[in-house]
Amino acid sequence: MAILALCMPILPGKMEKWQAMINQVKSTPDFAQSRELAGVHERTFVQNTPAGDFLIITLEGDNPAESWAKITSSMPPDFAEFALDVHGLDVHAPPPPLPELIFDSRA
Repeated sequence: MAILALCMPILPGKMEKWQAMINQVKSTPDFAQSRELAGVHERTFVQNTPAGDFLIITLEGDNPAESWAKITSSMPPDFAEFALDVHGLDVHAPPPPLPELIFDSRA
């Protein structure tokens, strides 16, 4: 099984809006089910730093990069609007390069 880790900001002043959405998402089976349909297991972490707040998302599956593309391309319009407002992620724009694995202690 492969893993992909993504990092994205929670833009300044958007933490409460993000927290409200994550509370809603965690109580909705459809959200977790959408990840299963995309073929991936998602874990989301929030990291508070002096430079701002960030999400760290891990995706595990046979092809997590392909799953991420499925997730972003099939995102409901209201969630796509939320992602743009809270994270600056425009799912309609060309995607940024995916992260590069630099170190794996088990490799």
